[in-house]
Amino acid sequence: MGTTFNLDAAGIAAATGCPAANVKRYWPGIQASCVEHGLTDRASVIAVIATIATEVGSFEPINEFGNDAYFTEHYENRTDLGNAQPGDGVRYHGRGFIQVTGRANYRGYGEKLGVALEDEPDLALDPSVATRILGRYFKDRGIADDARRADWKAVRKKVNGGLNGWDRFSSLVERLEQATEAAGDALAEGSIGPGVVELKALLNAWGREHPLPKPIKPGPFFGPATTAAVKAFQKANKIQPTGRVGQKTRIALEAAAQTEVTH
Repeated sequence: MGTTFNLDAAGIAAATGCPAANVKRYWPGIQASCVEHGLTDRASVIAVIATIATEVGSFEPINEFGNDAYFTEHYENRTDLGNAQPGDGVRYHGRGFIQVTGRANYRGYGEKLGVALEDEPDLALDPSVATRILGRYFKDRGIADDARRADWKAVRKKVNGGLNGWDRFSSLVERLEQATEAAGDALAEGSIGPGVVELKALLNAWGREHPLPKPIKPGPFFGPATTAAVKAFQKANKIQPTGRVGQKTRIALEAAAQTEVTH
């Protein structure tokens, strides 16, 4: 299997069965969090997406299901969660893409991310915060390493504590793998991974003699500036300017970069 994740929001929605509108809305923030936390290869991104789609079928940050009585019964006076003050069970119930729970966890993630989560726990429902909590959770627990080894049960256990939801999770992983394989090696805006780093190097080599529309930021994410550079290259080389990098564009880029080296 390749190492670059190359599905767009529509492809993710088709593979997971999650609402397309929600995937389109939240995927950019999830991408940014993946890049921020080093989850930049195909297996890691698949682990993130399959986890979200298992935990929250609607593909959005949510409140934990339950009412105050339920939260009090299950979380009040749970010192293992840092819930030592009256009302903590309700106040620090689960929220987000992966249900961060307990005062200690709200405090811990708030400190790590520079967000006042302990004082304002509902911030865990803010998409810009929920995505970063998710990414940091994966990073802190080394989940990407398990995904790269295809130890998907370990991935699930580190998120869930067990194998609840395993059938759905494993099915999602399989469907996402099949979808990315079907997409081939083509790269387009939204792709994440080593292939994007290589692409940017080729574009920057060509750009030394041909001004790029916008500077390309280093890193594994294929963003708008990369799309603009690809289109500029395609136009200059009489290739249909789609901004998508298929075999024809890749071969031309490699040839152009080699020409620049020999000059």
